[in-house]
Amino acid sequence: MIDPNDIRATIGQRVLTRDHVLQWESRRADTVLAKFAARLGALGAGEILHDLSIRELRGAPLEARRSALLSLKTQLGHAGTYAMLKRELAISERIARLAVATSRGRVKYSVTHLRVPGLSAQRFADWFDNLVVIDDEAEMNSACPDHYLLRGLPDGRQEVVETTGGSPAATRFLVDYQRTDTVSVPVDPTYPVQIAGTALLDDGLVIGGVRHQFRDRDGALEALLTAQFPSAVPARNIHQHQWHLACEFSNWMIASAPYAATTR
Repeated sequence: MIDPNDIRATIGQRVLTRDHVLQWESRRADTVLAKFAARLGALGAGEILHDLSIRELRGAPLEARRSALLSLKTQLGHAGTYAMLKRELAISERIARLAVATSRGRVKYSVTHLRVPGLSAQRFADWFDNLVVIDDEAEMNSACPDHYLLRGLPDGRQEVVETTGGSPAATRFLVDYQRTDTVSVPVDPTYPVQIAGTALLDDGLVIGGVRHQFRDRDGALEALLTAQFPSAVPARNIHQHQWHLACEFSNWMIASAPYAATTR
């Protein structure tokens, strides 16, 4: 097994402890819980919140808030998620199209490094790939408060509804892991394990991509995590998405430990 406290994330020149990332996740959990409280009430679906008040949840341990958020998302379901986020998804799609048009092919990268002692790069990549294959929505959604819906589609692509970076609105897009021709993130040959895919809208417009690269070094999994955005995306959003990457992948790596640990 692994010790989560040994995980280190690097954003720019700053090395972050597990506590730093958990503090970011805690703030985002409170923000998303507040959104659920406001939106579900407006939809007349406040009963989904049961008898837990947002005020009580804000004072709860992070694990309890993770569990509450997953329960809310599961009970809401796909149709409920679309209904709750309908307006902001429409706005964010228009913004994404505008960003692509004004960027004229130029891109920016959001990059985060992770180091996790005791994990195997290939075993983790296999575990992660399998999440999409078996469509484990609970594991996908619970890795970050900003995940509203991550699910595998029959054609092998993945549907994603999430808040990327520091955006005020959630975005819906598809990730095609079989298509990498528009992913310009450089391949680092020192990272032999790769997970890459293109992010696009329903009509095929490419809005970004990912290239996540992994290797084993000195008994630890090292990850070079990169998301590609149109260059018109503000720098603050790019920076906040570095934290998003640190949060989701560190939680996924912890969850993968029973399968991906080097000693089991």
